[in-house]
Amino acid sequence: MIDFTHPAWQAFARQLLAQARVRVRDRNLQPLVALLRDNQLLHSLGGQQVELTPAGRRYLQRELTLASLACAPPSPEEWIHGQGWQLKERVNRDVLAALYRKGGQPFNAAEQIDFEDKGVGLCADAALRLRASRPFSLFLQGGQLLDAGPWLQTLGEVSLPERSLTGLGKLIWPGDEPARLITTECLGVFAELALPDDALLAWAPCEALHLLAPLLAALPPGVSWHHVTDLDPAGAARVQALAARFARPASWWLPRDLAPFMATYATALADHRGWEPSQLPQALCRACHPLIAAQQGLGAEVMALALTWQALG
Repeated sequence: MIDFTHPAWQAFARQLLAQARVRVRDRNLQPLVALLRDNQLLHSLGGQQVELTPAGRRYLQRELTLASLACAPPSPEEWIHGQGWQLKERVNRDVLAALYRKGGQPFNAAEQIDFEDKGVGLCADAALRLRASRPFSLFLQGGQLLDAGPWLQTLGEVSLPERSLTGLGKLIWPGDEPARLITTECLGVFAELALPDDALLAWAPCEALHLLAPLLAALPPGVSWHHVTDLDPAGAARVQALAARFARPASWWLPRDLAPFMATYATALADHRGWEPSQLPQALCRACHPLIAAQQGLGAEVMALALTWQALG
């Protein structure tokens, strides 16, 4: 059996397959030529020229295919298994992308579903950050009760890693329950927003707003939901998409007096998509009429220091 994983012999085999006649000048190839000729896979034509027989052509095609398979690197699954690693139920998506993609390209939706079918969930390992004026406790599904009060008093907030949210049971208040949950993907808004006594404020990064779902599920059923985001078409679409995900009415948390902000800080829309008033609640259209009429937008951060706010939806 000839080992066609040898680079020089592979190159010679491909040359024989690509050309009708090949002149052999390399002495190192003579043992291979003799072996092929002895097995009637090659004809000598004189003048150092050779050509493949039909049987030789079939033989080389098969052997090159086998050699290619033998030299192929292992699949990521094979390589991971060869290291003795066992993927957990949740794996950081960047680590998994590095192992499978080398360049770290993100997985598409179909690939994520394929991983889930194999029992592996992709995790961004983002964090949900919470602020509240009144202390509360976290009740976890394992039966643990964690007092968030010292964290709120000392650090001003509580951070919940994405992996911990699967075990979040309920948020419990010692006194009156909050009336509303205010959410945002704008970190400046989260840090500076004047928080009502009856509200819980949550921040999640824009690419991980799905983390808000388990938080909503852990709140008492009477808590209303409102979102703070940029006042532009993309921001409106974001709130409506979240509302559909949460099965809640779309609601914006906005300063009671928007006029000074719009007059001072409104800017032209950054992308080609314009406002579509027919797809927005009438209350929001009335509040944002100057922006819609001028095809402008307003960043959430410029509103962060407003003193009085209201829900619009």
